[in-house]
Amino acid sequence: MSRNVLPSAPEVLRESLVLIGGAILAALILSQLPELRRWISENTRGTPASGAGGCSCTDTNHSTVI
Repeated sequence: MSRNVLPSAPEVLRESLVLIGGAILAALILSQLPELRRWISENTRGTPASGAGGCSCTDTNHSTVI
C-alpha cells in the first residue's frame, strides 16, 4: 500500500485558488463595510506583531460597536 505524502499539482493549484479567492473576497467585503473595518482596527489595536492575534486587553475603555 503506497501513500503519497505530497499532494498532486492539481490539488495544490485548487487549494491555492481557494486561498487567493478567499483573500480577495475578504478584501471586497471590508472595502464595502467601513464600519466593520473600523471595528476590526479598534479591536486589534495594541496587539503585538509577533503574537497570535486578538486583543492585548490593556485598555480599560472597552467599547463595543456592532
